[in-house]
Amino acid sequence: MSRPLPGGPREPRCALGRLVPTSVGAEPIKAASWRDHQLLVVALDDPRLGWADRELVRTIGDKLYGTQEGRR
Repeated sequence: MSRPLPGGPREPRCALGRLVPTSVGAEPIKAASWRDHQLLVVALDDPRLGWADRELVRTIGDKLYGTQEGRR
């Protein structure tokens, strides 16, 4: 049996712990959130967005949560 690296994940203490995923991709969670709850999570630097899309998202974010300058 190999020893875990310092600071790394530990071996699960029970057999069911082996079924828990170690990482989850963000995109499937974002897609399910949109489909199931109409919640949209968007990064302004997402390469799938064009300039007009980025500006629309930025405008909506500023309207709902304030501008970035207001946070400083």
